[in-house]
Amino acid sequence: MLGVRGVSKEDGAVFGFAGLFAWMAASAFYLAFGAGLLEAAFWFYVLNAGLAAGGVVFVFLSVARIRRIPKGRRIAPALIFIAPGLICGATTLINFAGLCPGAQPASVGRYGAFLVFGYALMLASAMERAEKSLG
Repeated sequence: MLGVRGVSKEDGAVFGFAGLFAWMAASAFYLAFGAGLLEAAFWFYVLNAGLAAGGVVFVFLSVARIRRIPKGRRIAPALIFIAPGLICGATTLINFAGLCPGAQPASVGRYGAFLVFGYALMLASAMERAEKSLG
């Protein structure tokens, strides 16, 4: 399977809950400040999307280091980390009008892009190759 190895049940649970926490934090931030603050100016939106993506990457890499997952074996934990956010993010996108009644229709796409950017950056960090020893 192209170097992707399994993850223990304990690691899977830890990465799943950490991913759920990261999604909840990013979504709460967006839902609280998105319509009034983040969507006011394009560059401010881009800056905040980058900061939120950096936060998601930080949480993932911190959990990976705490769980002692080597750099070459982080793809499967990354997929487990992302799964709760994708499921909950899709549910949020479907019910976006009910969760944010005052939001513009374009906010649905912006929220989706906000999540996709964060997860894409996180997956890119998970694909880092293992260090080769010289000698």
